[in-house]
Order: sequence, then C-alpha cells, then structure tokens
Amino acid sequence: MSKIILGNDKLKLEYSLLDLPTAQHKAGLAGLLVMIESMKLRKISPLPEMDISPTGAAVCFTKESLQMVFDDLFDAELVEKQPSTKWKDQAPKKIIEVEVEVNGKKKKQKRFVYDAVQPKGAFLQTYFSDGNGLWIKLWRDMLWNILRGIPATRKVYEERAKGISSSEAERAWQAFSKANKLRKKGVMLTEKLTSSLFLGAEADNPEKVPFIDTVENGFLLLFWSVVSLIHVPRELKIERLDDRLRISNRNELGYVLSIPGPFDLQAFVLDIMDVLKSLVAEKSGFRPCAALIDVFEESGLEYLYRFARKKADDTDAFTLSLNAVEIYHIQKQGNRIRQLASERILPKPDMIADYEKARGSYKNPFYKRIYLANLIAGLPWFTYAEAVFQNEPSPVFVFSGKTPTEIRFFGKDVRQKFNMIAGNLEIKKEGGLMTEKDQDDQLALRVYRLLQNYIWRRTEEKSGVKFDQFKNNKTDKGHISYPRAYAEALEKVCSDAFLAMRGRRDQDFVEYFTGTICSVPHFLPETEFLSVAKDLMENWQKIKTLSMLAISANSYLSNQTE
Repeated sequence: MSKIILGNDKLKLEYSLLDLPTAQHKAGLAGLLVMIESMKLRKISPLPEMDISPTGAAVCFTKESLQMVFDDLFDAELVEKQPSTKWKDQAPKKIIEVEVEVNGKKKKQKRFVYDAVQPKGAFLQTYFSDGNGLWIKLWRDMLWNILRGIPATRKVYEERAKGISSSEAERAWQAFSKANKLRKKGVMLTEKLTSSLFLGAEADNPEKVPFIDTVENGFLLLFWSVVSLIHVPRELKIERLDDRLRISNRNELGYVLSIPGPFDLQAFVLDIMDVLKSLVAEKSGFRPCAALIDVFEESGLEYLYRFARKKADDTDAFTLSLNAVEIYHIQKQGNRIRQLASERILPKPDMIADYEKARGSYKNPFYKRIYLANLIAGLPWFTYAEAVFQNEPSPVFVFSGKTPTEIRFFGKDVRQKFNMIAGNLEIKKEGGLMTEKDQDDQLALRVYRLLQNYIWRRTEEKSGVKFDQFKNNKTDKGHISYPRAYAEALEKVCSDAFLAMRGRRDQDFVEYFTGTICSVPHFLPETEFLSVAKDLMENWQKIKTLSMLAISANSYLSNQTE
C-alpha cells in the first residue's frame, strides 16, 4: 500500500509498483520522477527529494517544492490566435484584415484576434529534440482535445497564464494532511476521478458506478502523460468516383495514447528520457511524421520498438524495463470525449523482432491492419484477412483501372510477404529447424504457386498471348512491356476468381477450388499437392484466405523486370 508520512512541514509519499492498481498509476509515478529530473536540468528550486529503486520510489516534498511541481505542471501562457470566425460568447480584442491566396487569386479576409491560453509543457521541451516544436504542439493539441477537452477543466492552466501560483498545490497539501490523519484512525480518504485524470473514468455516469481513488494514488494520475507517446491515426475514407475509387487517409481520427506499465522503475526512468530525446522532428504538414499511423495498434508497437531499439543499440539484446503497454484510441465528438478502442500489448521478443522487420516495409493501411492485428494476437499473418476482404470494394485488393492510386496497392505488400516467406523457407531447407509457423508458411507458398499458375494459364488463354512472346520486350529502363490484351485478361481472370471466392463458403468453396483452380495442369510435387488437398478438406477457411491473398499478389504487373 502507498504511504503518506506528514510531519515537520514535510510530506513523504512512498509508492511500490506492485501495489499501484493500473498502468496509468505506474506510468504516473514514472512521469512524476521524469518531470522532477527535467526541473533539475532547468535548475528550478526548491525541488522534491527522490529515492528511486527498481520496485518503487519515495518522494519527499516541502510546501514550497510541491508548489513548484504544480506550477511547472500547469504552467501556461497567453498566445494570440487569429481565427476567421468569432469564438462563441467571447468578444475579440480586435479585428484585422489579412491577405490570403484562394484558387491562385489574392484576396482580403477578416480575422478576429483573441488571446488564448496555451500550456507550456516545459518539462517535455527539455527532452524533445525540437524543443518548442512539433512534438510539444501534438501534446498541447491532445491535452486541449482529450484530457482537458471540456473547457471547464482548463481553469488550472488559466490561473497560471495570469501569473498566479497554482491553487492546486495548497488543495493537494490539505488533502494529504487530512488523509494522513484519517489513516491513523483506519479510514481511507478517497476522491472522485474524472477522465481528465484517468482514461475511461466518469465522475458521474448512467450506471451510477463511482470512479474513486485514494488521495496519494490519484495524485500520480496527473503525470502519466509525461511518459506516454501520442500518435495520430488517420481515417481511411473510400469514395466512389465515376471511373475509379479514391482513398483519402489524411483526415485525423482523434489520438492514440500509449501508456506504459514499468516494472523496473529505476531503469524505466532512464530509458524513457532517452526515448523522448530520440523522437525525430521530421514533419508531415503540422505533425511529426513519426506520430502519424494508419492502424491504432501501431502506437503500442512503436512504443515497444523504441524501447527495444534503444536497448539493442546499447547491448545487442534487450530486457525491457516495462511489462506492458496499454493503448487507448480517443476522439472528441461534439462535446463528448469518446474512447473508440483499447488494447494491452505485452512485450514479446518475437513480436517486437517481427515488427522491426516489417516496420516501414508494408505501406498499405489495409494490409497493415491485418498484419499488425495478427502479430499482436500471436496468430498466422493471414488470419484476419477475409474479414477485411468482406468489408471493402474488390478493386482495393484486385488491381484494375478502378484501383485507388493514393496509397500503395494492397497486393504489392502481399507479394512482398510471399517473397519473404519463400526466402526464409529456402534458408530452412539448408538445415534450419521447422516450426509450426514454418508449416503455415509452407502451405501459404503452395497455395500461392497454385493460384499463380492458374492465373498465368487462364490469362494466356483469354488474351491469346503467351508470356514467352513478349518477355524480352523491354523499355529503356529494363521493364517488361506488357501487351494491352494480356493486362486486360489478367485483370478479368483475377477479378472473377476473387469475387467467386469471396461469395463462397464451406462445400461451395471446396467445389469451386477443385473444379476451377485445379482445372488447369499444375506441377507441384505430389506430396505438396496432397498437403493442400488435405487442408482444403479440413480447414477450407485457411485455403480461401490464402487463395484470395495470392490472387491479390498476382493481380498487378510489376514495373520490375521479372
């Protein structure tokens, strides 16, 4: 149990990681320590005294040092904003005209000038490579949209922007004093929690379930955002144009917060300070490139990757100082702050190693959604693919004139995966030990080759053009020049097969596979062919998913010399 020791105008708070109830509390303890280290670097005084061990920490405050912590935490300033529309219930301090360019023409527009409160976050600027740049802007945006998304919760920053010492310090000291007296009588003092402190909490909710915490544990919840990483997921929006599909993935869809669960506090504090310093400030629009993600699970995997990379750089191996990362996808919708999804990711070495190999290699957001969900769940890489196939238009997965061009084609990432499988299995043939994962990969490669052979043969039949007839026709860059009839036939064969499989189940799919895909001569060794046949009878869903992936991978004509 956490302890409060109050006497001689000194307050000592003792915490054990094992006793703290949630990852947010554990991250809060680490965040408090990291913040105090930042204040040390900025030569702020007086400061609390810290005694840190791998399993916990004791922090000793005076009234003055507690005031310093609160003043720094809620420090803010007034900055001038110039919106094009008036703010509700606020009179602008002045109105100006600015010159802007619209459709290539310069015109004047009216701007309303206001003074707005902006959190400083100096404790984070200490570590960010760009200081008061993109990463601190991302933190401020998240704070104002999520944790303090309700304007009434921003009063603690407003008083600091006016140059007033934070009143929260005195309130906290009195609460600790009261809790200390009651605890001597065997009574625990608790306080209500809100979502500005604890994600998912509501002080008042329809179920009338109270969110409460002890005073000393609730105090920690002020600091977990110091050691959390923030990512911005982008919305995948498919629009149907007259001649093709268009995908927009530029609209932001809230924020994803990664909250660590440290298990070696001493090592974690050092690690997270290095991780924060390592964040690259390269920008995409007004966001850091490294903060933009397509799939919400990327946030947690990125957190683990950065810790693992830091350790690997130091020692060529890693034992992480955290035992889990919790990720929360949260968005402000109107006046409500809504939690859209959450996940807890354990730092399994194989998972982190696989993510490191795939990181940056796979670009298609639909493929990343499948791959990362399977990676976290510990399932074969293709498991969730059919669910995605059923929910999106087929040109997203089968290359055609209607396929969206704004993102990398799905089949390119799939082909890259199949090529990687082929390379790994070739290495295993030379004496490597075969695992259950390798057996799944063997089956995947056999299905891939069956579908590839079917597609090639049917394309030649339908187009009347043999590959051998044009394979030596190269462009100046060495690319094969494919005849139009061949390309159109390939599109038709792949689209027909994909749609035929997508709409079939159970015996209907089995009969289609044996009657159509196996209707052309195949040259797989008999043992491999029988292996596919056995799985077709026992697990048709797996064969269906792999077949549709194989169709996607073979549905486009690569610009590379084959």
